[in-house]
Amino acid sequence: MISLGFYFFLLCIFTIAVIVAVIVMAILGIFKRSPYNRLSTRIAALILASGPITLILIPVSNVLIGRVLLNAFTTKGSFAALAIYVLIALGTPLVLGVLAARFVRRPLRQFNNAIASLEQSNYKVQLRSMGIREFDEVFTRFNNLIHRLRHEEKLRKDLVSDTSHELNTPLTTMIGQLTAMQDGKYPLTEERVAILKDQAERLAELVQQLDAYTRARMPVTSEPEDIHLRQFCEELMNHFSLELKQKGITAKLHIAEDSIIHANRGALQQILTNLMKNTLHYSQATEVTIEATAHKLLFSDNGKGVPSESLPYLFERFYRVDTSRSRTTGGLGLGLAIVRELAESQGWAITAVAGHPGLRFVLKINA
Repeated sequence: MISLGFYFFLLCIFTIAVIVAVIVMAILGIFKRSPYNRLSTRIAALILASGPITLILIPVSNVLIGRVLLNAFTTKGSFAALAIYVLIALGTPLVLGVLAARFVRRPLRQFNNAIASLEQSNYKVQLRSMGIREFDEVFTRFNNLIHRLRHEEKLRKDLVSDTSHELNTPLTTMIGQLTAMQDGKYPLTEERVAILKDQAERLAELVQQLDAYTRARMPVTSEPEDIHLRQFCEELMNHFSLELKQKGITAKLHIAEDSIIHANRGALQQILTNLMKNTLHYSQATEVTIEATAHKLLFSDNGKGVPSESLPYLFERFYRVDTSRSRTTGGLGLGLAIVRELAESQGWAITAVAGHPGLRFVLKINA
């Protein structure tokens, strides 16, 4: 029979191995941030601990079984010896398994509760850090998603009030004018007809914006074609020449004569048109520039720009840098959302960056 001294020797060897492993992990911790908050590290530690625990239990079980074997010739003694073996064989991994499950159960319970809250349209729920890297990485992305959904929900609610206001103002004016003329309070003059026409055009413009956004989200059916970019942009500048002159804005093109882009003509025209309208209405610029490189189309101005916190949201539908409801500074906030939808339909990507001064739109073109 193996002596207790031998087991003590094995226990010492294993303890030394554990100490060496801990030292190595500590050294790695110098080069890798917080290795101990990994779920895999904790599970590995429990598995590693099973070795010395088993070495400790073996001599203890041998002593217990040795005493039981004194009554081994009785049925009661045989069952007791078997029970000890079963307890050691199953009890140790069971206890370690429960501890390992605790590392997983608590984060999953919190995650499940957050999902349940989200199903009830509770966008204020946030997941707390659990100190386990694998779960915390997922929780961080989940919290970012919740923040995004909360922002989208706010935009959706704002849309209802904004659209109601934008549609109600011209309708109220038109109904008031028509009612007054019908009752004979106001004469039917050219001036009043012009007011009614202006309000009707405002309604038509709002409906056109909503319709344009809807169409931009639909699949493109027309085939792309080779477009001479400089000529295309010159035609765009000519179309807006009067408005540019009225605003005191100088237009510049930095595009090679032989620059050709393969794209849907209608989509590209709508993209540049919306960018130009955005500059005319909001930038307060004195200069606008369109520049083409190998795989980028740059549209920039030297105006007042936008706050840095607004840059990530410029292409969100119904987002407005100026939250006022004035027609000149407000609007529905669909122009740049349409630009993004059209760009993505071409397989492109568009971003907005600070121009120092002004604002620059970068349209990345897949060659």
